Parts: sequence; structure tokens; C-alpha cells
Amino acid sequence: MTDFIETHRPSPQLSPADKTYIGSNFHRLEELCLSRPKKPADYRSQIRAGLLPLPPYVVHGIEMYPADFFVFPDSVGSIGDQLKKEFSARYRRTAESYGEQIPEAHIGEEFAAYLSGEYAVCLRWVTPETILLKGLAMRRIDELQSDPSPGDAQWSAALRYWVNRLDAMEREFAPCDRARFGSLPSRVRYIDNVRAKYPDCFTVGAIPKG
Repeated sequence: MTDFIETHRPSPQLSPADKTYIGSNFHRLEELCLSRPKKPADYRSQIRAGLLPLPPYVVHGIEMYPADFFVFPDSVGSIGDQLKKEFSARYRRTAESYGEQIPEAHIGEEFAAYLSGEYAVCLRWVTPETILLKGLAMRRIDELQSDPSPGDAQWSAALRYWVNRLDAMEREFAPCDRARFGSLPSRVRYIDNVRAKYPDCFTVGAIPKG
């Protein structure tokens, strides 16, 4: 057993670029605990017990966490069952505000994904709301691309809206994440590639008026 907490899935060997990116965007648990009531060791025990998310990255045996690591748990005021109930309630409420009906089993899977720490790899701010919105934005972009109409002003506006919405939520990703997850990051697939494929949709003056 290692002294540090490992990431949910193994990370490939980190390059200097990976280490620079991670060091600039994530923090040691000790830094995040400077003004907190418990010691890092106490929180590590909770992380190992599956009560708080795993670290999204580990560099030289040092766990690295997002700046907002404690924000959602603090907003609930408790962990364990209460954290899961609040996640489910907020996720469902956000889904319903967009006319989405989400099965409870799926919400359970999303909570498990939250605890894996991997949403901190892609989201600037990890909450039930942003987790729901990331998936929703990707589905909307897929739906629009399944029947493309870049010459249509409404279609173009919808694509621009969801791509820009996702862009505001997503991190840049570390270079190692392509090998780690076995695919291009969602930023590349749903933001960079879509903007490159439909450039006129992202230039307001170039969109034909319908």
C-alpha cells in the first residue's frame, strides 16, 4: 500500500508539461486545509473511506486537488448519506429545470463519478449542477451535429450557445489525459473540433439572417 492516495485510474508517466499544468491548476491537500478545522490526515481518512473525492492527479507521490475540493461538501455541511442525498436532489432539480428526467440509477452513477475525483480533471468548478450541465451540453451538441444546418441562424445560435457554455465550464486538461482516458478530451471533441468544423457559427456577423 502506498502512503499517498492513488487516482481512480492509473496515470501514465507525467511529462514536464503535465507537471507544470497540474502544479499551476491544483493544490496539495495541506494547502487546502490551512484554515480548516481538521488536519489533512483526517480528510485523507475520509477520502480513503469513499466519503470525499479521490485526487484527480498525483505528482511524485503528492496528491493534487482542485481549489474547490471542499465547496460542495461544505455547502451540505455533512458527508456520507447526506452528501449523496443532496447531490441527487440538486442534480435532479437542475435536470428538471432543463426539461430532463434522469433515472435515479444514473444519478447514482454520477455521484460515484464525483467521488472518483475525475470530474475535477475536466470541470473548473465541481458541483451537481456543473456535472449535469456538462453532460447536457455534450448531448445537445451531439443532437445538433446529427442533423447539421450551419446555414440556419437558429441552428447556428444553438450550437454556439452550447459549445460556449461547455467552454466556460471545462478545464484545459493535462497532456497526459489523452492516454489516461484512452480518448481525446471532451474539450477537444466538443469545443475545439466543433469550432473548427463550423467556424462561421462562431462569427456572429457571418451567420445568415433567417
